[in-house]
Amino acid sequence: MQGIVQESPCVHRVRVPSMMDDGSLPRLSPNRLMAVDRALDELARTQRRSSIPVELPMPNFWDAVGQLVQHLEAELAETIRSEGMTAKAQLQSRKLGVVRTAVKDLTRNRLNAFTQHAVLTNLIQTSEEVRASAGVRPDTIEWDKHDPSERVFYTGVGHLVDKYKHEVSWKALLSNNWDSPAPPPMSSVHTPLTEFVPDSIEEEVEVESSVPATTDPVAHWEDPEYDEEDRIREIDEFPEISPMGRGSVEESVPPQQKDPDMRRILILQDLDDPIITEGGEEITLTTGDIEFCPSIIADTLIAAGIAEAADL
Repeated sequence: MQGIVQESPCVHRVRVPSMMDDGSLPRLSPNRLMAVDRALDELARTQRRSSIPVELPMPNFWDAVGQLVQHLEAELAETIRSEGMTAKAQLQSRKLGVVRTAVKDLTRNRLNAFTQHAVLTNLIQTSEEVRASAGVRPDTIEWDKHDPSERVFYTGVGHLVDKYKHEVSWKALLSNNWDSPAPPPMSSVHTPLTEFVPDSIEEEVEVESSVPATTDPVAHWEDPEYDEEDRIREIDEFPEISPMGRGSVEESVPPQQKDPDMRRILILQDLDDPIITEGGEEITLTTGDIEFCPSIIADTLIAAGIAEAADL
């Protein structure tokens, strides 16, 4: 028949009418919609096997797919209105579900491909990185064979990658500092003078000043020419300083003898074990000795018959 154009189901480029004045796609005929359906199915299979964005088979592809979905919905509604939910209506409903599933799978796979391409392209930007990753960097996308909305998505992903690289200091993480001189090695023996802190020096000075200074006791100077004759001569001239003088007894009495809590006793019996005073001093008692003991100890020894009072 003349005037009927048959299209092969294996055709990849779908011929569509020219755009309208406002840039929208005109109403497609049923035959054109069938071609869009086949192109959608073929593109979904191809994109599923590819990690890079596959070129669209026609301009305004997603507008054409939208007309296909609207056409299938209208047919299903008309069938249900006129015939009810018959087998034909169920078949049309299943066909509509298949088309929508293909749209979801194709969209997911294409967005993944655009995202991967945008990330790789933005991470490999310098000439050195391009040469080092010649087999990794993807080819440039020809945007006249893709939908404008996909280009907007691709550009947005690129901006997000740039923002991420800025926040993590991407260039600083990958740049090498081989040209900059290495710092000199630190000596393990001598500490640099820059490490001395004035505060620590002041603390050391304060600690040293807080320690009381110990002075050696002044030794009594003895005249090497002073002999026994000189000592006897001094005793004869100054009898009051002689230990055998009259006033020597009272002056020679140690301070503790004049303590009212101390008593002078005469030891009558020997004691094998020494006695310990309140100050921790040990006293060995021997018969005939005169001792100055605390009143409690003296009274005890007198009561026991070991000593007798010898007060002056």
